[in-house]
Amino acid sequence: MKILSLAITLILVTGLYSLPLKAQGLNPYFETLAEYNRIKPMQNPQWERSRDTLKSDILDRKNKTLGEVHDIVVTPNGTIQFLDAELDRIQLGEVALNYRKLNIGASERSYKLGYDDDQIKEVFADLLADIETAAGDDSDMISIDKLVGSDVHSDDGRRIGKIEEVMFTNSGDRAEALIVRVNYKTVRGESVAIPFSSADYKGDGSRYDVMLADDQTDTLLEFADKL
Repeated sequence: MKILSLAITLILVTGLYSLPLKAQGLNPYFETLAEYNRIKPMQNPQWERSRDTLKSDILDRKNKTLGEVHDIVVTPNGTIQFLDAELDRIQLGEVALNYRKLNIGASERSYKLGYDDDQIKEVFADLLADIETAAGDDSDMISIDKLVGSDVHSDDGRRIGKIEEVMFTNSGDRAEALIVRVNYKTVRGESVAIPFSSADYKGDGSRYDVMLADDQTDTLLEFADKL
């Protein structure tokens, strides 16, 4: 009888502790946050801070420096659309470099064009046209420079924090994660990495409103509270 009683007690205790774990395991977004924050995001060797990526050089096909990046324009899934760059070495000033059209290659702290000086000057008219394109229909284009410091809201209107940083892959070829500095009720000052593609972006003057679905917001707050 004592053995049976002990077995029942163990089953009950084990069940009480396993239920939260199982319930938590049913939430894919929680598991994603756990993976994104397995290493402290700012120290993750697979990522690079946007403040560093935005200091990248623009190189010609001979690896000579043409200028520098001022801003990076991406789609809502983090894919680079344009590099806003200053090509001061060949005195072309500020241009929008179409990332795909120019087949730009990315490496740590630099972006490489497959052109020499004369070839770049030949396509200069197209580069100017790309500036107009980049400045025109920007509904699917997100300026990384403007994104840092933007407010983060839930769809139901809760303001939960700000974008502290945007993390790129360490080669700089795409925006991978947002670092949200959470300040909501009892959760104060916790930094949590979330997938860049999990948010919606609405232009708001010099910044963005970064929107998360209500269930994602609840999961983010739960996760941040456990840090």
